[in-house]
Amino acid sequence: MSEKRGLDRRIVRTRVMIFDAVIAMMQKQSYAEISIVDIADKANINRSTIYAHFVDKEDLLEQMIAHNLELLTQSMQEAKPYTPSEPAVNEPDPIFLSLFEHAFEHSSFYRVMLLQTTEGGFRRKLQEAIRDYFFGRITKLGLEQKLHVPLDLLLDYISLSSSGILERWLDSHQVYSPHHMALQLTRVASMGIYRSMGVNAENS
Repeated sequence: MSEKRGLDRRIVRTRVMIFDAVIAMMQKQSYAEISIVDIADKANINRSTIYAHFVDKEDLLEQMIAHNLELLTQSMQEAKPYTPSEPAVNEPDPIFLSLFEHAFEHSSFYRVMLLQTTEGGFRRKLQEAIRDYFFGRITKLGLEQKLHVPLDLLLDYISLSSSGILERWLDSHQVYSPHHMALQLTRVASMGIYRSMGVNAENS
């Protein structure tokens, strides 16, 4: 059993090493311009090693994206339960915090896939991952019958706004900490757009 675990760890290390080489290259050129030979040279491995793990270059990109989204999903799933502390929101929703901390930890990957390329459809897949998680949270809590807006619209709003703000944060070189960003999203989510702008029943 320990031998199998050792083999599994070596496989994971090799795949991550290949992924890191690809991301490093994509910072300077498009994925279409990169060949398997280029990737092998950058990772300092044989081409046969790459083909032992991936069918072709497209499969490599697809699995690299899947690997990172799996890490994100796992991080969100491990986040502690959250209870909004209205009216004063002083703690970020652990889901938003895990999203920004994960993107910060893997910023090279996220910056390339969100800011420098459209290959692989990562932006859409990220939105789907966030959408799926919040759908699971809503159904787990049994909130479907308590919604004030259609579920599809709510999930689209959460996923598109979260991924969009994440992208803008990366584009501005992460000038704020993951905790700060997660807290601001939590406040907007908790108070709503109009209250976040300072609009309420008394001054509207």
